[in-house]
Amino acid sequence: ALIERHNGEIPRKLDDLVKLPGVGRKTASVILGNAYGIAEGVVVDTHVMRISRLLGFTKHEDAVKVENDLMDIIERKEWIDFSHMLILHGRAICVARRPDCPRCFLNKLCPSAK
Repeated sequence: ALIERHNGEIPRKLDDLVKLPGVGRKTASVILGNAYGIAEGVVVDTHVMRISRLLGFTKHEDAVKVENDLMDIIERKEWIDFSHMLILHGRAICVARRPDCPRCFLNKLCPSAK
């Protein structure tokens, strides 16, 4: 599909990317943000979804609804870096089964901090 439809070039539009086999909204946003620096959405993986709920940024569990909530409160110019920061935070500090709240710099702001 990439060769036939796009002459082997990776599309630079989210709508074109999600039409490719195996490419969903999250993958398309990762490609656009990391390869081209284009912020078309906020990448919502399990870390971003979980931490966004813990911080009170969203109440939703559906990735698209979480993404829409985040796009409403985060400036577009921050969308790419925001996802990376939450993913790293979720891997290093706010680990799902054993969050390190005492060491977290967000613990005073986080409604879920222990």
